[in-house]
This record gives sequence, C-alpha cells and structure tokens, in this order.
Amino acid sequence: KALNFINPDELSMQCILIALNRFLQEKHGSKMAFLDGNPPERLCKPIADHIESLGGQVILNSRIQKIELNADKSVKHFVLTNGNIITGDAYVFATPVDILKLLLPEDWKEISYFKKLDKLVGVPVI
Repeated sequence: KALNFINPDELSMQCILIALNRFLQEKHGSKMAFLDGNPPERLCKPIADHIESLGGQVILNSRIQKIELNADKSVKHFVLTNGNIITGDAYVFATPVDILKLLLPEDWKEISYFKKLDKLVGVPVI
C-alpha cells in the first residue's frame, strides 16, 4: 500500500487520515511506518547501492519480454523488449504481480511455490 509522495502543502490531510484509518483496522496495522522521504530515494536507492557495492548490476527502465529457462528449469536469461539479453547468477524481478503472472514460464506454473501467485491480486495505488 502506498501513497504518492508529494509535498505536504500539496496534499489534503483527509487523504492521509483515510489511509491511516484503513491501515490501523488491519490485523498488523500497528506495525505501519512512514519513510522519511520519497520511496525511490529512501528505500530503493539504498537497496540498489548495496547490490552494486557487492558487484551486482541494477538495470532500471527496462521491460522483460520473456524469462528463458535452462533444461533444469532454472533461469537461463531474461530477454528484454529492446532485444537485450540479461544473464546473471541471481535475479530480482521488480514488477507488479499481474505482470509477473503473464511472464511466468509455463514450466514454472505447476510448481507449488509459483502456484501461490494465483492467490495474489494486484491492486492499484496512488
């Protein structure tokens, strides 16, 4: 769940209060927290910096067209919509659940781990 992070003077507190009310009514609502800045800078950038500090590569603004598999059903590589091939030892696939469901290889759809995706429903956020 997220709210668009805009300047406080441009946002009605009614929006925040409605969201807080909803979150607090949930089972673990008391565990909610706020970032001290916008998510790309305060959440995503430290994660990307950590990955890169360990020799990894973070590729942004790229769309995956297909996940190619090896014979053992492990990831061979990602094919991007621009035709580039991405290979690696490990992959992080940051995408909405509905897109992941569309791109999931057929060979993975019957694996119990991935069958759990059927229960996940993507929801729009502001």
